[in-house]
Amino acid sequence: MLLVRYDHAGSVQAGFLEGAEIHPCEGSIAAGFAPMAEAAAIPLAQVRLLAPVVPGKIVAVGPNYRAHLAGRPLPSRPFLWIKPPSTLANPGDPIMLPDEDADAVYNHESELAIVIGRRGRHIPVERAASYIFGYSCINDVTAGDMTDKAAFRASAAFVDGKIHDSFAPIGPAIATGFDPDDVRILCRVNGEVRQDHRSSDMIWSCAELVARISRVMTLEPGDVIATGSPPGSAPMRQGDRVEVEIAGIGILANPVVGGAA
Repeated sequence: MLLVRYDHAGSVQAGFLEGAEIHPCEGSIAAGFAPMAEAAAIPLAQVRLLAPVVPGKIVAVGPNYRAHLAGRPLPSRPFLWIKPPSTLANPGDPIMLPDEDADAVYNHESELAIVIGRRGRHIPVERAASYIFGYSCINDVTAGDMTDKAAFRASAAFVDGKIHDSFAPIGPAIATGFDPDDVRILCRVNGEVRQDHRSSDMIWSCAELVARISRVMTLEPGDVIATGSPPGSAPMRQGDRVEVEIAGIGILANPVVGGAA
């Protein structure tokens, strides 16, 4: 099932997306959602889709694909970054590139997003799936020149390159009852495919990430884990249109603009 948040005539609601219609529902990620009694379906064309979740925190992960390693040994653990709620962007909202440095590089990173469904700490990996509400698409936008990994990791961007406003578009929906183990993750920029990989190449599965991260911090309902970007992350420029597509979830599309306020 696909859960969306949307603005309809100035009212923000949740609903189940079925084809080209939204069926309003009520509830919460923690308590679950149920159809709203006697509510009429709303044509998708009449609403503005919003990020399907408003997370308390977004935990970004990397590296998490074997293809990045080029034969090197598996890392002992992933890096973790916290993206604040102010990085959140809706489907269709602009990704705003800061204008503080004309030579700065800003990269798209198409990723599968985990949406946490209930509070947990020290979650056993064998129970981790029961803490996951569903999955979405996220563009984990990151500043910094990634062509030289060693130089990137020594740069300031490795610390603060993910935290600018609008650097975490999420959407268009949350898929529940979704199998994340072998899904195709695509990224297109102006129609050109930049990233095309499968989640089966992940170093740490979604369940393993939930378990690992819960040993570091408490996970709350609505928190999001960005599970890492497959190969092909590359710079975006003002005027670009970036699409992240995951089969079974949908297409997350955002324009790129300069001169963030």
